[in-house]
Amino acid sequence: MSQLSIQPEQSFIMRMKKRKKILWSLGITLVLVAGLVFFISYKVVDTLLHHPRDTNVSYELNVDKTPYEEVEFPSLKNDNTIRGSFFPANSLSGEASNKTIIVVHGYTSNRLVKGRTPKLVEHFVPKGYNVLAFDLSSQGNSDGDLITLGFNEKYDLLGAVSYLKARGHTGDRIGVIGFSMGAATSLLAASESDDIEAVIADSPFRNAGLFLREGLPFFSGLPAFPFSYTSTWLANWAYGVDLDSISPMDTVKKLQKKPVMLIHGTGDQQISYKNTEAIYESLKENPSAEVWYPQNTEHIDAINHYPTEYFQRVDRFMDEYVGK
Repeated sequence: MSQLSIQPEQSFIMRMKKRKKILWSLGITLVLVAGLVFFISYKVVDTLLHHPRDTNVSYELNVDKTPYEEVEFPSLKNDNTIRGSFFPANSLSGEASNKTIIVVHGYTSNRLVKGRTPKLVEHFVPKGYNVLAFDLSSQGNSDGDLITLGFNEKYDLLGAVSYLKARGHTGDRIGVIGFSMGAATSLLAASESDDIEAVIADSPFRNAGLFLREGLPFFSGLPAFPFSYTSTWLANWAYGVDLDSISPMDTVKKLQKKPVMLIHGTGDQQISYKNTEAIYESLKENPSAEVWYPQNTEHIDAINHYPTEYFQRVDRFMDEYVGK
């Protein structure tokens, strides 16, 4: 074989070896990048679902004027013990009221709803309503070690309903006021319980998966792609929490005959009021559905920003559908 024929063959072999090295390097780089993306996504999801608790549940209320009792009951999902406070209505006759409003808090909160529950108690208890406020699983003083953005929390609310029904006439007429994640949870639970007669949902997200994908850059500083998608996938794979299945905008289609009031401030930077627009669109066949968009109001802050109008609207709604 001539020297001329050997040289092209050696050159070809060297090019192939170089190409293989490049492909191996690219492959290893891609694996490392993918591993890093999934590791960061896992840490994001782990932090999201294991947020530190706020265990301060002390009410700054006059207990002589507004007495209450500490209560507990099981969640209907996993037997977590749910802890809360029950405020009996003021009654001139001495008889227990058969009208109760359940307050459902949001993410990283507790039964106080960052000061909103005392305002609701001071308003509704003199009007003859009992109020039950409780800590969702893994928040406040309730049992649990996983926050699931409504996936399991709806069973905590259903457990609260069962608890009220077991108290006799206290659970005859039940309305729910939910805030943020608690608003989404309230809509989910109402679709599964005929005992919940009316729902007020203040600042809900339309779908938890969409909420994470849209909000991740804002909350974490990470780019939406690929982290939003890998994070939602890992929530399901690692923790069994299917965020895309937590979808109030789809669930409310089952509520075409149940009274629903939606509230969402146009200045909400955490959960855009566009979420409530999507939910309300799904309620278009419901003659008892209504919506209020308080202008320039931040997240769950209508009660503070427009207190007079807030309670006028909430009073009318609750009195018509729960207090009648």
